Amino acid sequence: MSERILVLDDEAIILDVLCQHLTAEGYQCQGTLSPEEAIRICSSEDIALLLTDLRMPEMNGIQVVRRLREIGSGVNIIVVSALIEVKNAIEAMRAGADDYVLKPFNLSEISFAVARVLEKRNLVRQNREYQEQLESRIQAATEDLERINLELRTTKHYLEDLLHSTVDAILTIGPGGNVEFVNSGALRMLGYLNEEVAAAHAAGLFAGGLEEIQHIRRIMQGNAPLPNYETELKHKNGSVIPVNISLSLVNSAGADVQSILAICKDITQQKRLERELKEISIKDSLTGLYNQRYFYDRLETEIERARRQKHPLSLVLFDVDQFKTYNDCHGHLEGDRVLQTAGAVVMECTRDHVDVGFRYGGDEFIAILPEADQAQALAIAERIRRSFEDKHFDHLTLSVGLMSYKEGYSLRTFIQFTDAMMYDAKRSGGNRVYVYDPQTSDMERTT
Repeated sequence: MSERILVLDDEAIILDVLCQHLTAEGYQCQGTLSPEEAIRICSSEDIALLLTDLRMPEMNGIQVVRRLREIGSGVNIIVVSALIEVKNAIEAMRAGADDYVLKPFNLSEISFAVARVLEKRNLVRQNREYQEQLESRIQAATEDLERINLELRTTKHYLEDLLHSTVDAILTIGPGGNVEFVNSGALRMLGYLNEEVAAAHAAGLFAGGLEEIQHIRRIMQGNAPLPNYETELKHKNGSVIPVNISLSLVNSAGADVQSILAICKDITQQKRLERELKEISIKDSLTGLYNQRYFYDRLETEIERARRQKHPLSLVLFDVDQFKTYNDCHGHLEGDRVLQTAGAVVMECTRDHVDVGFRYGGDEFIAILPEADQAQALAIAERIRRSFEDKHFDHLTLSVGLMSYKEGYSLRTFIQFTDAMMYDAKRSGGNRVYVYDPQTSDMERTT
């Protein structure tokens, strides 16, 4: 059965367009003009995703998000916001929204955002199912260990075969912190021989060392199992392995002393997938640069850091002169090659691990230059302009705007002034860099 989607917007035309598009995409879609009705439906019906506008007269999108999170609705939420309301969109994300789409948008952006959020929803659901399965396995393993205490002679070999056959790492840690038992899965995962681990202190296997072992002891003093403890184990070669551990206390045979049973699941692939999904969400697929959405988050962070540390910060914004004409004459594939080259030029001409480049939209690109004053930023901007010109795409050149941050500038002002410099460079014939001078409100130009 396809996922159910609810669309909330105070404009009936937009509501109809979105519902028709999402229905054509294979989803079960319905729409409403009323935020209160949307909250009622999400609270009482099996709705997977709510797509809501931010600005509505009756109740804004942020309030809708907060209401749904307060009542514990499990619905995923995408908010639609105008570019100038990006801070509101970020506030909605902090309130519990899963994603946002900026206006003006095309329907493919809506489809992509919906697919991404629903994919994340499915991953969460699958992870929850896995945790339930893991708890079931923990219970089964605990029952097996209890039977060992009662029937040690008759069940010992069976239990050892069971423990050694699983791919998960299983070990028990004694009251003194020494390893009492490790299965074959643990030896394979960590690269040790049994004699290298047996009776050794468990602190050598945990990335957190002795302090982590003591921490585990403290949090398990109430005798309650800890089914989802995420940490890192140390491989023999020095690398670390991310794991999800189910921890529980077991009585040692013939004694009242309690040992810790740890069942460890290697989640390296899960972590890799999470990183890849995050990269996909913030990267532009054509150029390999970061996308506009991540630009605003990163610039806000860099402005705050510049204010706090009193370091310089500059912004370079450029677009390709006559790109539309070139694209129309040579076709979109050649146009894409120009954009890819522009992205490569940004990466080549900026400082590794310091500057950050973004595709701002269309044929516009922007680079954040932390700790670069106006002179340093101008050198980088000129390097970008000349490097692109040397690629010889007919007569294509760059119009570049540059601005250095000053105390008191807002994020919006910083971007607007840099954008104005770029357009002034373009109106002056292109293939030049314009620099904003806050002292005189005049522009300095290099060509």
